[in-house]
Amino acid sequence: MESLHKKFARLNTKQKVAVEEAGNTVVFAGPGSGKTATLVLKAAYLLAQIIPPPRGLACITYNNEAASEFRNRLEGLGVRASGRVFLGTLHSFCLNCIIRPFSPLVDPGTSDIEVITDPRASEFLKSAANKVGPDLHPFDLKEMITKLRSRMACHEDYSGFADSDLKILQLYQQALKSETFVDFEGIVEQALEIVRENAWVRDFLAARFPWVLVDEYQDLGGPLHKIIEELVAGGIRIFAVGDPDQCIYDFTGAEPSYFLELTTRKDFETVRLNLNYRSGKKLIAASQAALAESDPRDYKPDPARTDEGEILFFKGASTDEHPNVIVNQVIPELIARSLRYEDIAVFYKRKNRFFSELIEAFDKAKIPYFLEKNDKYAKTRLTRWLQQIIEAGLELEHEGASTLDLDELERAYDAMLIEADGSVASPLESRVALFRAITSVRDPQEPLADIFKRLDRLLDISRLMQNPQDLYGDRDTWAFLSTSAQGGKPLDGYTAEDFSMEGKKQGKLTLTTNHSSKGRQFGAVVIPELVNEVFPERPWDPKKLRWERRLFYVAFTRAKSVVALVFGNVYRKKNGDLRQTDISPFVREVHKRLKEQ
Repeated sequence: MESLHKKFARLNTKQKVAVEEAGNTVVFAGPGSGKTATLVLKAAYLLAQIIPPPRGLACITYNNEAASEFRNRLEGLGVRASGRVFLGTLHSFCLNCIIRPFSPLVDPGTSDIEVITDPRASEFLKSAANKVGPDLHPFDLKEMITKLRSRMACHEDYSGFADSDLKILQLYQQALKSETFVDFEGIVEQALEIVRENAWVRDFLAARFPWVLVDEYQDLGGPLHKIIEELVAGGIRIFAVGDPDQCIYDFTGAEPSYFLELTTRKDFETVRLNLNYRSGKKLIAASQAALAESDPRDYKPDPARTDEGEILFFKGASTDEHPNVIVNQVIPELIARSLRYEDIAVFYKRKNRFFSELIEAFDKAKIPYFLEKNDKYAKTRLTRWLQQIIEAGLELEHEGASTLDLDELERAYDAMLIEADGSVASPLESRVALFRAITSVRDPQEPLADIFKRLDRLLDISRLMQNPQDLYGDRDTWAFLSTSAQGGKPLDGYTAEDFSMEGKKQGKLTLTTNHSSKGRQFGAVVIPELVNEVFPERPWDPKKLRWERRLFYVAFTRAKSVVALVFGNVYRKKNGDLRQTDISPFVREVHKRLKEQ
């Protein structure tokens, strides 16, 4: 375990300034700038030296994976995420720190709400849309309705939305309320209303959390920004970390402007982290060329780094050719550079014809890959937990030790117990139960259905999954998994080894979307479909083009050493016809910057 003092000493000058800043702070953190290290050291410093017990802090992360990494790093410094610390997603913060404790006091009728799952919410939205216009479909409307709700919750102008959008939203919300449901947007909206309308709630929060740290601020949307404004007014100090250049979730209502607004406030100090510890000089320069040629970001590589990185260009005239180009040219080139499969990520825009042909090409070439958005079953917290329990059991049985973090498995189990029962009644008993469950998995060929039945008996999973305020989709995941491994169902024939291996990434390249690459890093990344009118999809729309530039920038900057760009000037339209256009302007801009260097 490394001391806080030693970790702090290794920070660069600007990171140290951010950690020691005594007031509200907004931190510009570009790709590879060490933002997680800065956040963790800030939290540890505050807990160790600034905030006296029993008061603490809240750290809001974009997703559960980020929260898990943050927790592990804190514990590496000897700081336990105890009752003093809230660590989780925005929705978890709103539900567990605002709605659950305060909503029954503000409005006693809201204490029995249930979080609706996304599939059911889509059905409710479809029903509302059909009442307004029979041909409307929720997938066409969801983005628009989400943005409308954000504007309304933030008291911003929404006059540009259609009357039909307003009517659909009204019917949708009425339907949710009649069933005592709340959706994910509703969780944040309800929390905002509580802190906005009740000064005493802000006072209570300030007493518990004198500091709130927010990661990926630019992606969390307008309602979170308004909650932060209310918390500041209540005396809470804010440490907001983000990068407007990496704001890519426009369909959720995220806008770079909210993060930038903090930098204009007189009660906030601004710190810019401009060292990139991930990528070489050449990759940094090339990525910025596509992002904003007229507005350089002045990012610099780690002074200790000697290699500049490499950008490779591969032409496949049509997007139809890109899968074979990747399999027959790109992957062999990367392997020849001593990269392993697990060092490589291939990105795609969405599941379409290109995606299906890419999967087919990988399968035919027998290239091992980890598909992050596997359609067989949802990849929720519960899925990964079950896969790791099985994997740990097999490793202990056949190798005598496990490479997995068993403490993390215990923390996940404790979290489920707390969500179901309010606490872990007996930590020793829960630890013993988990150990028995892990060591009960011994045979890699045991049918998955049998394993699920045994794990359910040992860990009481079915009861834990009855929690009505499920933020992770675990309840529906368990309902599907526990039945789908039976005869004649989608996972019939699956074994312990099959299920655990699908959760393992070692020895496999990663196949994921450009959006899902956010917050990740790989030795090499492959970005295909670089054809004008595909990526970018709507080059004639200035706003959409800005969003797609940021998406390309995020994908490009995941690479530590090599970026492979697969481009062309022909793509296949949805009706099956080929359309000739031009290569992506992003490719031209990157190539131009490389020639200038």
